[in-house]
Amino acid sequence: MGDTDMALLATMQEIRNWVRAAAYPGVRKLLEEALPEAKLRAAYQMLDGTVSLDQVRVACKMSPNVVGALAQRCIAMGLMELTEDKRRVRLFDLNDFGLLGAGDEGQERATNGRQAKQK
Repeated sequence: MGDTDMALLATMQEIRNWVRAAAYPGVRKLLEEALPEAKLRAAYQMLDGTVSLDQVRVACKMSPNVVGALAQRCIAMGLMELTEDKRRVRLFDLNDFGLLGAGDEGQERATNGRQAKQK
């Protein structure tokens, strides 16, 4: 990289940091509104692109319709994206916003289940 490229990269990183800081309160509020219950937060947190909706449904003890509707709503709100291979991937980690409490065990259960299957 040349000096011009390095300067441009540094400027872009500075802009990114300011945008992150400015967006934090708005994103937190949006997450709180979209995910008012611990069960919904656990389901959202699990949707990291590595598990299926069915795995989320089982781990969080939710109906398929509720999990599907949650994913669709989060995609529409800009909180999640749909990949080319139809995986749903959350865009924010709830831990970064202090929104994943001790009672939100869905992610932990799913991770333990995946580890058990791999052994």
